[in-house]
Parts: sequence; structure tokens; C-alpha cells
Amino acid sequence: MNGDDDLRWKYKLERIRKTSHRLGLLVAAFIVVAGLLLMAVDAAGLRFADLTLPDIPILARGIAIGLGGIVLVAIAAYGIVRAIGWSISRSI
Repeated sequence: MNGDDDLRWKYKLERIRKTSHRLGLLVAAFIVVAGLLLMAVDAAGLRFADLTLPDIPILARGIAIGLGGIVLVAIAAYGIVRAIGWSISRSI
């Protein structure tokens, strides 16, 4: 291979890395938005007037667990997309 071919391959590999990064961020953002939307729909059905003082820590714990789960799934999806991009760039 000459110098032009090396530059072309490096450009393609860099483009694959950038594209997989952007796609991973898009997938993670979609998961976060969908999870927050589902949490909002669930909260819309909640009657806040019926909440008592002992219910507030239980509700806060549920919200924290839900947000933590959404974040973990989004990070995992980002990692999976990046791993697929990495394997594609390695196979070229």
C-alpha cells in the first residue's frame, strides 16, 4: 500500500469510530427520553392529594431506582453500540 491508501483507510476507520459514537449517543438519548416519558405517564396517574408523609420516602426511593435503571440501560446500550463499531472497524 502506498501513502494515499493508508490515509484513506485511516479516514474510513476514524469515520466509523465517530459514527458509532454518535449513534451510541443517539440510542442512549432515546432510551433516556423514553424512560422519562414512561415515568411521567406513570406519575400522571398518581393522586398527589392522597399522599401522606410516610409515602414520600417510598416515592423518592422508587424515583431514584427508576432513574438509576434508566441510566444504567442507556450506558449499556451506548457501550454495545460502541463495541459493534469497534468490531466493524477491526474487521476492515
